Formats: sequence, structure tokens, C-alpha cells
Amino acid sequence: MAARLLALIAAVAMVVGSLAVRSGLDQSSGGGGSGNGGGELRLVCATELAAVCDALGKTKAKVLVEPAGVTAARLSTDSPTGPASLDGWLVPSPWPEIVQSARKRSGLEPQLKAGATLGRSPLVLAVWPDRLGVLRQRCAGGQVTWRCFGDVGGQPAAQVKPGHADVDEAVGLATVGAATAGFFGRTDLIRADLEDNDEYRSWLTRLERAVPTFRPTSGTAVRDMLLKGPAAFDAVGTTEAEAAPLVAMAARPDKPVVIYPSPVTTVDVVLATVPGSRAKGISAAVGSDTGLDALAGSGWRVPQRRPAKAIPSQPDLPAASGLPDAGILDFLRTLSKEVAR
Repeated sequence: MAARLLALIAAVAMVVGSLAVRSGLDQSSGGGGSGNGGGELRLVCATELAAVCDALGKTKAKVLVEPAGVTAARLSTDSPTGPASLDGWLVPSPWPEIVQSARKRSGLEPQLKAGATLGRSPLVLAVWPDRLGVLRQRCAGGQVTWRCFGDVGGQPAAQVKPGHADVDEAVGLATVGAATAGFFGRTDLIRADLEDNDEYRSWLTRLERAVPTFRPTSGTAVRDMLLKGPAAFDAVGTTEAEAAPLVAMAARPDKPVVIYPSPVTTVDVVLATVPGSRAKGISAAVGSDTGLDALAGSGWRVPQRRPAKAIPSQPDLPAASGLPDAGILDFLRTLSKEVAR
């Protein structure tokens, strides 16, 4: 309970801080809506894509980095910190669709247009070798799947402490989405599947309550693993883009291993633009060599770009992400918070 309370306090502080920074950005760029052709381009990046914002912020745009859920809450309204406060949002899909659905429910006009996928990264598990042995013993046929991650992670007797980011983070929601798709064995889910299935709700409750904390002290669960060792987490769901480079660079002699649970599921990055005279400008900035090189350099698989060191060429990525659709993921975000209390 104490960890959950601290997480709530941290989340509130982050929201307040983000709004304060956004206010400063708006004032420095002259305020106004996206139709204002003057001033600096304004880009918001999800936390997983901070490296891109860092690179573009040096030359091409006024930038802000914050959790996808924080941005989504702002963009779902027509307040001064809503769509008029930015020109582009670099974020994994389907977050732009989540915002569009929220605006539609509120009777507001759509304000985001998501472009083509810019980069992808498969979801992985970073797991200590001895805990990987436990997972394989308990997974059917010794194959670690997303369903099995949820099964074993939700069983205290298995002694495998699971970890993932907060579901207001893009990768945290994707991890829970992958595990949920694994539970049902399909992605074409409807809300009733999650609401009316007591077995699933119990399964999700066990998994989410087994996660020690949603906001690790060192920034991410994988960083906590490498900093604190097995005392922090045993198996963490995240992206290859984060886990592979961190594990490869870790100085400690004992390291987690990075595995790709079946089926391979991906997190796909898109740029959502706000209609106006600067939409083309922000698209050009993000799609420039600076933007795409930063995306590839931070571990994402980007077409026509050399992969970052420690990013393997295998496994091949599937044509689709393998995640449920935006509506299900948005509902799952609410449900996950509810059962974790």
C-alpha cells in the first residue's frame, strides 16, 4: 500500500510539473493554436521516446517529455493545454486513437492525425537466469509466452516477481495488453470479454498486485533490476529498445537475459499532428535525419537506419503489433488500475 501511495504522489507531481512546463512552452512560443505559423515547432514525446525529443530540441523544436497518459488526458479536452498547445505528439500507437475516441465521447472534434509507423520495437522480458528456469518449468512445453508470464507472475508460490511500467506509460499498457491477448489467445477482443470473465479478472488482479511498484526508484523497472539485483524484480516486461542496450552495457557480472515471449508483440511509434499550418513542419522535423537517427540510436528498429548497438536482427517482426485495439487497451488501462488497488 505504501508503494502504491508513493506512486500516486509521484504521478500527481508529474502531472503538475508537466502542466507547468507546458505553460512555459506555450508562452515562449507565443501561445495560440496550431494555425499560428510563427514561433518554434512544439513537440511532445512519450517518455519512451525522450531521446528523440532531446535531439530535436537542440535545433528544431520546443519539446516536452511526459507519460503518454498525461498527454492523452490533456489532448482529450479543448482546454488551453489541449491540442492547441502543441503541433505534434510522438508516441506509440494506439494512443492517438485513444485520444480521438475520448474526444468523440465528449462531443469534441477530432484534432489528431496519426502518420505512418516510424519505428518499432518488440516487447521482451528481462529476466534473471535462475527465474527464467522457473518460468520454463511452469510454461507449457517450456516455451515462455505472454500468457505464462501472467500465470507465473501472479502466483506467489512461483517466486517470480513481475514488473512493468505504469499503464499510463505506453510500454506499461502494451505489456499488460500483450499478457491479456495471451490470456485469451487472440487480439479481437471486445469489452465484454474483459468485463464478464471472472477467471480473467482474477488472473489480472493476481498479476497486477504482484508487481512491487509501478514507479521504480531509478526510473524504470529494468534499471532497478540492474541497480538493485534480484531484490527488485525477477522478470520485467518492456521493449527491446530499452532492455537490450541496458543489459549489454551493464557492468555487473550477473545480468538478466532478454527473451522474446511468444507471440512476438511490438510497440509501434507514430507521429500524431494537429491540423494547422505547422503540421508539415513538425512532420519534416521528426522525419529528418536528426529525428530518425535519434529514434534508431535509442534502440528502435527504423527502416533504412542502422540498428543501435546490442539490437539484434532477429526475431523478425510481425506485420501487425499483436495488441488489442485502442478501445480495449484504454479500458484495460482503467481496469488494471482498479484491480491493483
